[in-house]
Amino acid sequence: TKFQFLPPPAGTNVPVSNNNNNSNGHGAIFIIDDGCQPKIELASKERNVIAATFTHFLLKNIGGSETFKDKQDFFYHEVRLVRKFHSNYYHEKIAVKVTREKILESSMKATKHFSVSDWCGNFEVTFQGEQGIDWGGLRREWFELICSALFDPRGGLFCTFHDKRQALVHPNPSRPAHLKLKHFEFAGKVVGKCLYESALGGTYRQLVRARFSRSFLAQLIGLRVHYKYFEQDDPDLYLSKIKYILDTDLDTSDNLELYFVEEIYDTSGQLVKTVELIPNGAKTRVTNATKNQYLDALAQQRLCNNVREEIDSFLKGLNGIIPDNLLSIFDENELELLLCGTGEYSIADFRANHIVNGGSPEFRRVLGWFWAAVGNFSQTEMARLLQFTTGCS
Repeated sequence: TKFQFLPPPAGTNVPVSNNNNNSNGHGAIFIIDDGCQPKIELASKERNVIAATFTHFLLKNIGGSETFKDKQDFFYHEVRLVRKFHSNYYHEKIAVKVTREKILESSMKATKHFSVSDWCGNFEVTFQGEQGIDWGGLRREWFELICSALFDPRGGLFCTFHDKRQALVHPNPSRPAHLKLKHFEFAGKVVGKCLYESALGGTYRQLVRARFSRSFLAQLIGLRVHYKYFEQDDPDLYLSKIKYILDTDLDTSDNLELYFVEEIYDTSGQLVKTVELIPNGAKTRVTNATKNQYLDALAQQRLCNNVREEIDSFLKGLNGIIPDNLLSIFDENELELLLCGTGEYSIADFRANHIVNGGSPEFRRVLGWFWAAVGNFSQTEMARLLQFTTGCS
């Protein structure tokens, strides 16, 4: 979150050292911007005090630091405190008997009556018809299988916006009829269980085997979704429609006549219905002045409203195990790292597969500096760089 202090309005005789006494009668103007929500412009004679107070409580809320590593450590510490409320359960073995061929249905049945304390307990997994004692290996295999059943687009509960290998998964608004909201609640519980196990550390650490869309992750931590999320979640749509609208003069173009509506088509390309994005949207034409409003409304409709019930059910399961205030200390990119980990990255492989778009001596010199800096990156920093360049860690 950034505080931007604005200078006094032109024509006012306000000393630089006394900007807090702005001649507008309300005090000095400043802007609060978290990079995701709309900017807020305020005026106060005590803006320095407001900024300092906000920073104090922000750092206190996230463990005293804004680095991902420190926030992760703080998160794990707070989750381990939750364990104290379930300490009697954690040392008990919680039997989870499942069928490999019907892993999702049998897992939901086995955990149907589990309390929060049960979910925070030590799962002892057995596969029906198979011999074996769970010393941790069967539990880890169960996590792998259940994450695949829940989050693989072929299962139907989640989907992708395109067919590329790096496609991110998003709740499926057109899921098969047999997949209900309770499946999303169960998915949230599984993710919460993974986070809880990871906080315990050691052999319990369990990553979520999925790559979620940025807009989905943003909604899990209460951020407003806007059109810029299309760039990573649905890059084909971003290039073919969003960017075209941004680059087109809508006030003079005769080739593009847009209204505040979203047209819904079926798989055969037939128009099913038209949804108004704002009141009287079918009669409200999009102009240069309102194109950002239109694109944000489009993002709200496609990425949020279409899957509102699904996300609410997922959050019900997740927040039953992990308090929502703990997740809100992360941004959506950090949340992915928390859930999925950083993996192991080869700088040599990254360098061998880059494409150079420039050949001047100055560019080559800067490129050399870039690779020198990357050569000293930690695995977490490499994950953030990969997120920046590809949209996925």
